[in-house]
Amino acid sequence: MYQNSGYINKRNRKRTLILDIDDSTAGDSHLGGGTDFNIKLFEPMIIDKHSEVYLDNFLTYNSNIAQTISSAAFCLKINEFNMNSNVASSSDNNTIFNSLVIPNDHKTVDNNHGAVVHKGKKFNYVCDINPQTIHSISGKITDLSGQPMFHGTDTDAKFTYALTGITSGNLDKIISNKGKFTGITNLTTSTSGTFIAYHSTSATTLHFSTHVEIGPIDVATTDITFTGLSLGTPAMSGTLRLTNAVGENPNLILLQNPGRFIAEFSIISV
Repeated sequence: MYQNSGYINKRNRKRTLILDIDDSTAGDSHLGGGTDFNIKLFEPMIIDKHSEVYLDNFLTYNSNIAQTISSAAFCLKINEFNMNSNVASSSDNNTIFNSLVIPNDHKTVDNNHGAVVHKGKKFNYVCDINPQTIHSISGKITDLSGQPMFHGTDTDAKFTYALTGITSGNLDKIISNKGKFTGITNLTTSTSGTFIAYHSTSATTLHFSTHVEIGPIDVATTDITFTGLSLGTPAMSGTLRLTNAVGENPNLILLQNPGRFIAEFSIISV
C-alpha cells in the first residue's frame, strides 16, 4: 500500500515485443489505406502469467505531418491487447475508443524520408493481458478521425515522394496542402496523386504521394509537368511546370521510400 509508485519488482519476467510494419511489399496497403494489418510472429509468444503491457518506443518513417487537428496523434489498435480505454469526446470520436493515442512529433515535411521518434520515454502503460499464446499481431493505425496516417489522407495512395533540387523561386504558383493532380509528364509512369504539404513559390522540394510507383526523372531536357491541378486551399487549377532544360534546375532528384512504423512493447508478468 505504501510502496513507491515507480516501484518495479526486478524478479518479474519481462518480454519484449517489436512490431515492425512497412508497405514496401507490392500489394501492401494497410498503412496508406488505414486498413487492418495482420503480421505473424517469427515464433509464438507464450504469456504464462497475468502481465502488464507498456509502450517503450514508437518511431515512424514517412508518416503524415502534424498539420491538422486529426493528424496531431496516432490511434493504434492492437487486437491482441485488451485496451480498455474509454473516451469522452465532444465530437463523438469513436476512433479513440479502445485505442492507444500516441502524439505525432512529425511536424515538418523536412523530416520526410527520415526516422521520427514519437515516444522515446520508457514504460508507458498500455493494458493488462491474461495468460495466452500469441501467434500474430493484428490491428490498425490511423489518425484521430480514422483516416490514414501515411502517404496523405487519400486511401488509394501508397507511395511518398520528394522532388528536390528545385531552384528557389522556380515554382510558378503556390501549391495547396491536399491539392490533387491527375498526371505527371516526363517520368516513366504518369499517375494521379496528392500534394501532402503546403508549398510556397520559393520551395525547393515538392512533397507528394501517388497511387502507383513512378520511375526516375527522364534524363532528357523535357520539362516536368503536374497536370490537372485541383482542390486545396487556396484552390488550384491548371498545371505546374518545372523547367528541366540544360542549366535550369540541374540538380533535380526524385526520392521515394515506403511508409513504416516500429513500436516496441515490454510485457512484464505481475
